[in-house]
Amino acid sequence: MRRIVVAIISVIILSACHDSSAERSERPHGTISIAHLKSLATSESYTITDDIAIEGYVVANDLFGEYHKSIVICDHSGGIEIAIDLRQTASKFPISARVVVYCSGLAIGDYGGQLTLGAIPEGKYTVDRILEKDLERYILIDKTSPKAIEPTEVTINDITTAHIGNYIRLNDVTFASQADLTWCDKDSATGEYVATERNISDRAGNSFMVRTIPECHYRNEKIPSGYGDLFGIVEYFNGSYSLRIVNHQIIF
Repeated sequence: MRRIVVAIISVIILSACHDSSAERSERPHGTISIAHLKSLATSESYTITDDIAIEGYVVANDLFGEYHKSIVICDHSGGIEIAIDLRQTASKFPISARVVVYCSGLAIGDYGGQLTLGAIPEGKYTVDRILEKDLERYILIDKTSPKAIEPTEVTINDITTAHIGNYIRLNDVTFASQADLTWCDKDSATGEYVATERNISDRAGNSFMVRTIPECHYRNEKIPSGYGDLFGIVEYFNGSYSLRIVNHQIIF
């Protein structure tokens, strides 16, 4: 009888000590690539009902304010932005952390050709932000096995729709006459910073837009002169590409 009691107590102790996040840390059955997930979006707001997951590593958060209430993760096939109703995403989703997203019950929103993963929308948006209280339900964060994702080195002429959402590096580019302007302009009526687009070009004269949001911590810093390298996420809206710099990676 005593052996049975000891056995039962042992089971209870083991159950109490069991880390459910460790159980979910293994690559879940039904894991697909980010590119595959994107291919499922057949409407402006596509609800995911299949039991599937994606796995990637964080390449963008709000450490420097460049992304607000969202993160970007990448795998071998590309990247996707995830909308999260959370401030200070950098503390919960640090750069290089491994992330598994259980997608059933979430939605992919298509806004002007750019896809975002988030909660099923309840209003006018193509996707809503995943509520903080629901994060553990949908997202596993593994900070124990970080992996730095290397950006894809491309030229301005190389960029196609296949690069949307991806982490890239543009080398030997210049802001030319826009150097010494601030990254963000101010609204003349309110004096508040606004999202601003600046132009870069390469030595062949090919141009590209760089977009900075007002939440960016270096919004009032001056743009560097000369030629240099930029690291960021390719964005897209209704036929126009832009680059969102991440992790303040500006090498001039």
